[in-house]
Amino acid sequence: MTMNDGLPPTYNCASGTTSQPAQNRFTDSNEEAKPPFKLNPKAPPFIPRASGVDRLSNTPTTINRRQTTACLTLSSQTLHPSVKRTSPEAASEKINSAFDLLMNQNFIDAENTFRAILQEYADLLRTSDYQRSIIGLARSLREQTCEKQKEACFHLEKLRLTGELNEFGASTIRNLDLTLSLCEQTLGKNPDAEARLLKLRDKKPGADEETLCQHSNYFDADMANARLWQFMRKYQLTEKLLHSMKYGLIVRLQWNLHAALAEKLQDFLHKVNIALARCWQETGQYEWAEDLLLNMSGKYPGNSIELLCKPSRHNDVNLALVRLWEVKGKHELAERLMLAMSGKCLDDNEETLCTPFGKHEIDLTLAQFWQVTGKHQLSEKLLLNLIDKHPDDAEEILFTPSGKHDIDLALARLWEVTGQYQRSEKLLLSMSVRHPDVNEETLCQPCGHNDIDLTLVRLWQKLNKHKQAEILLLNMSNKRPDAAIEELCRPCGNHDIDLVLALHWEIENKHHLTEGLLLNMSNKHLNDSEDSLCMPCGNHDIDLALVRLWQMIDKDKQAEKLIERCCDLYHSDECELSHLSLSVGKASFMEVINRYPESANQLLVISIHYFALACKEISEASPKSGEENLIKALEHVELTLERYPPTAGAYSQKAHCLRMMGKNEQEWGEYFQKANALDSARKYKGKTDAWRSNEYAALQKVLVQT
Repeated sequence: MTMNDGLPPTYNCASGTTSQPAQNRFTDSNEEAKPPFKLNPKAPPFIPRASGVDRLSNTPTTINRRQTTACLTLSSQTLHPSVKRTSPEAASEKINSAFDLLMNQNFIDAENTFRAILQEYADLLRTSDYQRSIIGLARSLREQTCEKQKEACFHLEKLRLTGELNEFGASTIRNLDLTLSLCEQTLGKNPDAEARLLKLRDKKPGADEETLCQHSNYFDADMANARLWQFMRKYQLTEKLLHSMKYGLIVRLQWNLHAALAEKLQDFLHKVNIALARCWQETGQYEWAEDLLLNMSGKYPGNSIELLCKPSRHNDVNLALVRLWEVKGKHELAERLMLAMSGKCLDDNEETLCTPFGKHEIDLTLAQFWQVTGKHQLSEKLLLNLIDKHPDDAEEILFTPSGKHDIDLALARLWEVTGQYQRSEKLLLSMSVRHPDVNEETLCQPCGHNDIDLTLVRLWQKLNKHKQAEILLLNMSNKRPDAAIEELCRPCGNHDIDLVLALHWEIENKHHLTEGLLLNMSNKHLNDSEDSLCMPCGNHDIDLALVRLWQMIDKDKQAEKLIERCCDLYHSDECELSHLSLSVGKASFMEVINRYPESANQLLVISIHYFALACKEISEASPKSGEENLIKALEHVELTLERYPPTAGAYSQKAHCLRMMGKNEQEWGEYFQKANALDSARKYKGKTDAWRSNEYAALQKVLVQT
């Protein structure tokens, strides 16, 4: 591919860096702590992982590597390592060995090795090796339990006190602030991580957008910042920063560079292009994303199916293309490419299809794809084969964790999607070393792995075990159920946990608690001015949760003001959908909706509007009275699915329409399953919108009649 591939036709590169950068700040955690002026051509870039409940889904870790171990206390002597002395050769070898374990994701072994080094060589390590060991320990702890993640932050903050800060307030100890920001992200402290990354990139948090999005030549920090902004749904900032990084790399590659440096910069450019394609995918710019990924694969949109589905030599590009085609509804292309990556084809028998290929990410992605596309039997069989189990095995075997954390979790979620709730619950409880028959107090204690605990919370919500779900969430937040409102509404610091708790209270109609927690998470208070209350906090999901809540409790003016500002800030489909939904069921709806060009969101909201009108008519009269509007609702959602890539919201809306029409459960249940497969947390997103208020009453009348 050419170096300019991937720049959209409207982007102006003139604002990128055209002058030669003063220094090269490409870093590696295994290098000594000296000013980062020279590039190490052998240094692999540090790539931050994703955040959120599902962040481990693509990481081939095992529970054995992540198990909790005894915490070895660092001696006071390690706080003052030798500055001038050269570390013993044995210590250096062990440090390198520990980093190898870390790179191979053997996190427990890496942790134990780093602890042993800091204990055994307390007085003998030179400063740079001591710093590397602390940072390596923190990186190994970050991949484990919540308590160990907090310990990682503690060690890094302590180390930070021993070094100097630059003029922007960033630590001059190599990789310290980068690692600390990633730990903060893992703990859900995204604003803290963002502020730290900006300082690390020599930016002031209050700077204008152009300055914030100018690359810093510190690749790892720039990439971490871009990924954090994307996670926070700050897509405009994400895209501008990635373009600046890309242009800077293109300029560098035009210089007369030695081969090793040119190869490293090409690798950086490759990673930027992948990130840019994912950003475009999330913002609905599917054609740009597809063109870029195909270009990176040496393909074109007009190629034959055989050529399009032939894997390139870059697995990350292949998998990104698979996920894009999945989102676009090009399921045959996605499946063909994945099977080709596994040395299989569509015509193979079930036994061959479900035989693991041996590359973890490819096998797991294929199993998850089959789940999304409704091929649940194939998905289950492949997942079980990956952990040497069989569908006919005894329950004792099926519910015993395999030690492969992400596969066990994927299996639990598959069973949940297919309605096998008891199986899912038993496996999750086994993964968290709980037993269903223990008392409630023990059952609701967190296991330390947030992804397991939050998956269990959502399962309990489906099983109407709301009390257990709430107690577990409160325990994860270090709160008591009988605590004062002020304490209950105080954020625990992990936005994932806080947001799930807020949405749980919304489901339970505890709106005062939901509002109190969301406002505290936004650094607002009820007596603030309306203008302050309606200012986005910078976290996409918190702002949208507040919009939904205000709409639910008839604070329409505040909801509309906040969502308008969110649309300007985030530019996301969810914001647009929420904005359009504010007029659903109102007399002014058609006047408002006609201002927008046709889109998937516009058609879906029109369907929701007619559905809301039908529910109102049925609840006030009879099922027959809502027939005309139900037909219109179904027509528009089917147009959405016909013309645009399928979404969980569209599948769910079609299921609602069919159910309200009195169709059989098998027919409408299929679409709820498809919605759940695309978004397993769908049930807890926006299901209390005002336009749903008449649905329950209307459905009762329909069920009685049928």
